[in-house]
Amino acid sequence: MRFEAPFALFLLFFPALWWWLRSRWLEDEMKRLRLFVRPVLWDRVDIQPPPPRTLSRTGWCVSLALLIFSLSGPMWGESDAVIPTGGDNVAVALDVSASMASLDEAPNRLGRASSEILDLVDRLPGVRFSLVLFSGQARLAVPGTLDREFIASRIPAEPWSRNSLAPGTMLGNLVDVMLASLPEEDLETRIGVIFSDGGFHDYALERAVESAHDAGLVLVTVGVGGTDSVPLPDSAGGFRTDLRGDTVRTALAEEPLRELAERTGGFYVRLSETGDLAGLLSELLEGSREMKAEKVAGGSAGRRYQYFLGTGLAAAALAMALERRGK
Repeated sequence: MRFEAPFALFLLFFPALWWWLRSRWLEDEMKRLRLFVRPVLWDRVDIQPPPPRTLSRTGWCVSLALLIFSLSGPMWGESDAVIPTGGDNVAVALDVSASMASLDEAPNRLGRASSEILDLVDRLPGVRFSLVLFSGQARLAVPGTLDREFIASRIPAEPWSRNSLAPGTMLGNLVDVMLASLPEEDLETRIGVIFSDGGFHDYALERAVESAHDAGLVLVTVGVGGTDSVPLPDSAGGFRTDLRGDTVRTALAEEPLRELAERTGGFYVRLSETGDLAGLLSELLEGSREMKAEKVAGGSAGRRYQYFLGTGLAAAALAMALERRGK
């Protein structure tokens, strides 16, 4: 047990002082009565000495002591109060590099990922989604919102329709841009979901993991495409070729995506094998909410002053009744 206001415990000398003063008052009453009439004559003149009121005095002392304990704010155990978390927030990062035009997903990798993103928004209506587009660099396309139509309008139809982004597939500042789209409040749940075919051309994996760790951001990565290499389409309807005239081919690179997710406390899934991505994400959000509630409320001692206050008032009522009856 501990006390919020331990200095109030010094007031516990008041019950003892009150007992002593009450006893002295009773002794003085008896002395004055003896001086007025000798005790052997009390029965003849119908004089009743003042009752000692031992029970009522004890009740008053106990009541005062309990009320002082209540005032000191006793605390023990753990509080049962439920502290709610804030809202749920998901930052979705969509790879719009040229390789996302590959046709090993229907209608292509980008279209398949876009369809999955809109399905997430539909099935998690209470979650605020933000959208980040990235290729050679990352850019915030949609801040946190519940507006599905706005999100849908900002997803490009083809990778080359967002030519304001540098070419390539790079992590670079991706995690930083995702974090900037999420609220910073402690009670808000924050999760990042990255749709990509991997194959990052930079060496920023360690930096991305470190940034996510520092901000407490859990990352879920979704691999888009197949592991077998396929020709890379171009904007003219054909396939890209290298300087030697050979067709450029691309395949899903899972390892960096898996490492990025697992090292930040999330999970990796292949888009073609996700099954119920919305359900998995909902479970992750629920776990994050519980962890944040424990972080705020867990281990806190509960205030128990009400027990002493209630018992003290009951003791006072009992002492008052006993005093009226001369006990």
